[in-house]
Amino acid sequence: MPTSRRNVLIRTIATVTGDIAAGLAMASVALWIIETAALGLFLSFLVWLLASLAALALSQYVVHPACTVLLSDAKLDLAIDAIELVGKQITQIVTSALQPGHQPGHQPQHS
Repeated sequence: MPTSRRNVLIRTIATVTGDIAAGLAMASVALWIIETAALGLFLSFLVWLLASLAALALSQYVVHPACTVLLSDAKLDLAIDAIELVGKQITQIVTSALQPGHQPGHQPQHS
């Protein structure tokens, strides 16, 4: 997968996840207010309406700009390169430990 498409996919997943988190947070706040204050039907509707508007504003003015700044192409490329390097190192360690005749804790002696 080309890096630009990969980075767009990563940013899209992060943005959608952030939007869901913001929406759930606002829904929890609205539910808490409604239950605590024992609001009537109309006031409960107003609280839900305000919470949904707050979630949209939070998403538009906080989540989306944060994803754009924190997940730039350069930062994503560096992070993925670092993860690939760590994965290669772990793979080498595991494959060398699982080779037949290799005993854990013993280094082979060369003559």
